[in-house]
Parts: sequence; structure tokens; C-alpha cells
Amino acid sequence: MSLGMVYRKELQKRRNRRLWGLMKIIFVCGIGGGVGYYAYEIGISVAQEEVLLWKSRHEAQVAENDQLKIELGKDKATVDQLSQLLPNEEIRSLIGVVTEKANSGVDIARMQTIIGGITKDAQCSGETDTKRFIVLTPVSTEQSSTASYYRGLITLAGIGSSAVNENGSPEAWFDTTKEITVSFMLPGGDQQDISGTLPLYHSVITGGSEYRFSITAGRTSFVDASVMQCDL
Repeated sequence: MSLGMVYRKELQKRRNRRLWGLMKIIFVCGIGGGVGYYAYEIGISVAQEEVLLWKSRHEAQVAENDQLKIELGKDKATVDQLSQLLPNEEIRSLIGVVTEKANSGVDIARMQTIIGGITKDAQCSGETDTKRFIVLTPVSTEQSSTASYYRGLITLAGIGSSAVNENGSPEAWFDTTKEITVSFMLPGGDQQDISGTLPLYHSVITGGSEYRFSITAGRTSFVDASVMQCDL
């Protein structure tokens, strides 16, 4: 074989290797490009889904905020209406008393009748009836002590805490500086209780009249209870 022939074969091999290398490069680049394109498409799709998700969340949040604004507007309107119905602390306090009585079982129709019968200019007798009774304590020697008014229409009784002497021992009489409880007993078993420190004030409405009581400390062990009768 001549030297020229050998040289041409060697040159052909080199060309083939270069061509094969170039084809591999093109193949790898093609695969890489395909993968990159596929990844790009996936990225675009994911990004679009994220945009739609956040857009949906934003729209839901906007709708929720709008609903809250509507509800707040309704609440404000309700508050304004209540403010018009309850213009001052006295009326709000009255509503509180009525609610408390209703929750304790007092008939609402009865309260409505009583309140509806009250007039602006109540006429009172001008005469007061004052009696006294013992405020019982845990160590009182008396079993009971009451004061009755208007032929037994209203009867009062009271309980309190014992006064303490200098040795720390309880006395038989009540401590006038501490809270006592006074019961107003009516015919039929009805009873109204009030508690607090003296003096105490309470009104009893029965039989178409209002009876206004004031209770003050009397001599040892006693309280003085005065009442005035007024028309409703």
C-alpha cells in the first residue's frame, strides 16, 4: 500500500471522528434545548397557576372586606338607633334593671303595667310611718324581728354581719359599716331583697300605689325604716 493511500485513510478517519463528535454535540444540544423548553413551559404554567391562585385569593379578600364594611355599616346603624333609644345613662340603667328582673322570672307584662301606670307628678301622702326592727346576725339571741306596715301589707326583716369587739369576738348586734340585706315581704309570698350599706332606699309597688322606704341606722342592733305612700 502506498504512502498516499495510508494518508487518505487516516484523513478520512479523522473526518469521521469529527463528524461523529459534531453529531453528538448537536444531539446533546437538541436534548438540552428540548428539556429547557419543556422546563420553561412548565415554569410558565406554574407561574400562571400561581397568578390565578393569588388573584382568586385577592378577589375573595376584597369580597370579604366589602362584606365586613357592609356589616360594620349595619352595626353602626344599630348603634345609632340604640343611642337614640337610650340617650342617657339613666335610661340605660333602667333597661338594665328591667332585664335583670325579667331574667329572674318577673313577668314582663306585669312590669309593663307598673311602668305604664306611673305618672310624671306622683302625689304622695306627705305622712311617713317609721318603725324599727333588729338586724339579725349569726350570734343574735332573737329568732326573728320584723316591722309591718299598712296592716301587714308590707313586712320588713333584715340580716347583717356581727360587729367585732376589741378582742376579735363577734357581738350580738350588727356592724353598721358593713353590708346588710333587707327583705320586703308581700302577701302571697312575694319577696323583694335589697343589699348594701346604710342608708338604703327602696320602692315597693303594689295595690296601685308606690311605697317609698328609707332605712337608716338606729340604736344598737336596730335600723329605723320610714315609708311614704304615693300614687302611681
